[in-house]
Amino acid sequence: MWRRAVVAVASIGLAAAGIATATSASAHPLQTNTTIASTGLKAGQIKHVWLIILENKSYDATFTGLNQNSYLWKTLPSQGVLLKNYYGTGHSSMDNYLSMVSGQAPEEDTQSDCSVANTDFGTNASIVKTGVNAGQVASTANAAQPSGANAPNGANGCTYPTDTATLFNQLDAAGKTWKGYAQDLGNQPGREDAVCGGPGSADNNPTTNPTAMSGTASKPLPTGVTSFTGAQANDQYVAKHFPFPWFHGLTGTVTSTGTTPGLTKPVQGGTDCDTNHIANLDSSSNGLFNDLQHESTTPAFSWISPNNCSDAHDAICQGNNLSGAFTKSGQPVYGQGTPSPQTTTPTNSTGGLYASDLFLEYYIPMIEKSAAFKDGGLIDITFDEGNPPFTYSGNSFNNANAYAPTSGDEPNATAGIIADAAGENINGKNVDTEPTGVNSTLQTNSQGQQLYPGPGNNSFIDRPPVCTSTSPLTPANCVPGIVRGGSGSSPKARTDVVAASASSTYVLDPSIVADDTGRAVTGSGIPANSFVGTVSDTGPQLASSSKGSVINGSFQLVDQSGQPVTPTGSVSSISLSAEGAPGYLAPGQTADPLYDATDATPGGGDTGSVLISPFIKPGTSTTTYYNHYSWLATMEDIFNVSAGDDYKKLPAGTVSGGIDGKGHLGFAAQSGLRPFGRDVFNNAGRR
Repeated sequence: MWRRAVVAVASIGLAAAGIATATSASAHPLQTNTTIASTGLKAGQIKHVWLIILENKSYDATFTGLNQNSYLWKTLPSQGVLLKNYYGTGHSSMDNYLSMVSGQAPEEDTQSDCSVANTDFGTNASIVKTGVNAGQVASTANAAQPSGANAPNGANGCTYPTDTATLFNQLDAAGKTWKGYAQDLGNQPGREDAVCGGPGSADNNPTTNPTAMSGTASKPLPTGVTSFTGAQANDQYVAKHFPFPWFHGLTGTVTSTGTTPGLTKPVQGGTDCDTNHIANLDSSSNGLFNDLQHESTTPAFSWISPNNCSDAHDAICQGNNLSGAFTKSGQPVYGQGTPSPQTTTPTNSTGGLYASDLFLEYYIPMIEKSAAFKDGGLIDITFDEGNPPFTYSGNSFNNANAYAPTSGDEPNATAGIIADAAGENINGKNVDTEPTGVNSTLQTNSQGQQLYPGPGNNSFIDRPPVCTSTSPLTPANCVPGIVRGGSGSSPKARTDVVAASASSTYVLDPSIVADDTGRAVTGSGIPANSFVGTVSDTGPQLASSSKGSVINGSFQLVDQSGQPVTPTGSVSSISLSAEGAPGYLAPGQTADPLYDATDATPGGGDTGSVLISPFIKPGTSTTTYYNHYSWLATMEDIFNVSAGDDYKKLPAGTVSGGIDGKGHLGFAAQSGLRPFGRDVFNNAGRR
């Protein structure tokens, strides 16, 4: 099983403070860490890392001033470096979290946020041993498809086999302490009581007792639980945003014949899922504030998952958004004995980037005041994926129309695809691609129509109706992935609750978005041949309840020539026409600005990222292309995991050595992949 050098015992006390320890040369020679040299950092110079991961916002939505999120947009970049071209690796959410910590490429069940059942994804025997996909797990379900990829959602699995190593296994082997903090974790018994914060009860496991992620007659949800994937009023934690329960290498494996432990053992003993490693963010005994009181109790690596409100995911919060956790002067309220911020009374229910700003304003200063941050600390604020701007309703950000948009901001398929690209740096060159893995391929037929959804899952652009079939895969059935509207084709007709009168040409409609421009409008009080003109969405407005709205949406009612028209009387409801393929419109349809028959969504979009550290000059930025695989390689190099003591042989590589022998797992081991460089750690030479 495990092979540890004798110095591991002596290193435990030092590792608790995040100080790198030497390994015995006889156990394994110290490998040259080229990336640390390229960053300008010295091995062990960064002793503590805090990763805060937010949800579903593109760089354009977050860092360009379109929103009331000035703390993230202005304050934090002024303290560190802004990565303007940091990319997610897929859509929708969960696949990005798993890519970050293991280097595994997206696959259909994780791209769909494990929405059917938490079952096993592959086995140790299905791990690819050699080649460009070495270390990737191949799904049995995918292998059974004629295409070799793209099995339907629910047929693949969500939890990776024991020999799929993660960053946390590598930290164990390197003698580093770590902890995963999750806001709201464990607030509702039975909802996330599985190992490592997994969905379901303590008895649930993906091998012998899988969790049904939505209620069925045979497997109803626990009492009081309305969703495993969405927020609840008393519990806004979702397991799909927490990477730990999805790897048997961390949780261990329960079978009918017994329990197999995880892949590695933590340096301080126990298991990878005990309270030393998995905790409620605000726990009074092992939460973040408690751990930050002493450098010796601060983990070397801290993963922080805000809940579905504080991570900007939900436009309207089901529960507390921390708006009541500040003084009248705007200072966060915390200290020894202070109640959890979740117990305060919120002043509104607004989510989105407004809520994520509140979260960051509360926790970032808490970290920055700690001795651990001042002694070689690094804070990283990033997003899982970028929802392309101005194309997807419910994002609680302003549409470009209200801000005199450029042609690049206008809603259309081309602009959406550009914003939703993949990106990384290979051999010093920025590229608009990423590896797809064995279960998430990109391929087109003779007409150029995309056959498989790829890492981007064909999100946010509309496809021809012939591209919506899920089985079988033939040249006539080109794109079965999750797409805008969930149908694969252009948006259907819909009904909006609105407010309008004969006194104005404007219709107040909180559901309107920029790409609705041009849709036909009908309803009582609406003149014949009326259409959606200029759209204006501004926000967020402060929602007082979970049933409110955070968007001040409106559009001008126009005729076929684009001239403003007024309703004939009071209007409370309207119908918008269906959209269709330009040039092939059916009666009653209007042209779909996001229709595209051939272009792929190859990655997770440009999200941007902010890093703050004494080794980073405040107020700087970089345009180098990085992504989640780059991030993983950077973390592996910062903590010098290749010098770890645990060299258990895996189907492809070892825990500490990774796939390439230099400590990099999965696609973090791509040949020529650039981790964060001197453009990020631009103050590494400071004393």
